[in-house]
Amino acid sequence: MLIGTLGAAHGLHGALKLRAIGQADALERVGRVFVKDRGWLGVKRLEVYDGVPMLFLAGIAARADATALTGLEVYADKSELTLQDGTYYYHDLIGRAVVAPDGTALGTLKAIMDSGVQDILVVDHGRREVLVPLQAPYVRVLEDKIEIEPVPGLFNDE
Repeated sequence: MLIGTLGAAHGLHGALKLRAIGQADALERVGRVFVKDRGWLGVKRLEVYDGVPMLFLAGIAARADATALTGLEVYADKSELTLQDGTYYYHDLIGRAVVAPDGTALGTLKAIMDSGVQDILVVDHGRREVLVPLQAPYVRVLEDKIEIEPVPGLFNDE
């Protein structure tokens, strides 16, 4: 599962910044990662400095070695990732039914877009797509569906 992209080298001993997808604490049990074009590498340790995760990888002991990996995608085995209660992977939500609080079907979740400020749900609503900010309390992710308190007119077909 894609967990991020390797950023700049940090320090002199081969550490790399990780532009993580999601929360860095989900990576605490990861013992190895797959680095695109390099294969599987062991994780010696993961540290967080000023909110930025830093990966120390086996076989990467110098800044020059780390710099060669900058920009590469990083993957981990999903079974090693830790999800906190009430959190979820976006890819697990795709295809779920989207309903109003009264149970009225609004469509199916087609995608989730990263707009920079907040994520946007793309709901397949018949002949058109409806974009909905992923914003509590208007959106609730339930066990098997997504409940949206729609803004008046958002899902009207008129």
